[in-house]
Amino acid sequence: MEYQLIRSRRKTLEIAVQPGGLVVVRAPLRLSREKIEDFLLRKQDWISAKQKQLADKPPVPQYTPEVIASMKARTLALVTPRVESFSKKIGVAPTGIHITSARKRWGSCSGKNSLNFSFLLADKPPEFIDSVVIHELCHILHHDHSPAFWALVRQYDPHFPGKRPG
Repeated sequence: MEYQLIRSRRKTLEIAVQPGGLVVVRAPLRLSREKIEDFLLRKQDWISAKQKQLADKPPVPQYTPEVIASMKARTLALVTPRVESFSKKIGVAPTGIHITSARKRWGSCSGKNSLNFSFLLADKPPEFIDSVVIHELCHILHHDHSPAFWALVRQYDPHFPGKRPG
């Protein structure tokens, strides 16, 4: 069986099947190939079922470092004026704006009110970017997803359908 192996300073073995069927194995640095492949054999039924389930989904795009750098620059150019505009409306001031390589979260707000946005926003429509920016700015006032937080998001986000963007 073909798989992508990622070794790190973790203690457990993990198997993930990505859209398109690619099997990704995350393993501890010193775990032998024999143990990894034994684990894969024992999980073959689960892997096959997941691959069938995800067969029609497009594969996860792979980005070169150059493409990521370009998308980060585009995202910063798209996000910065929106943060400035919505910050004034909401009455908050983030301590910084950073563009990350995150692929599973659109944005985050640190405990020190610094905003982080995924480079993947570069390819999203303006309304979506606005929703993410407003969401993260509202976290400056509410560092949670309480009813008060969602009420604030609804107040400033004209695109808000009653649920999180994405």
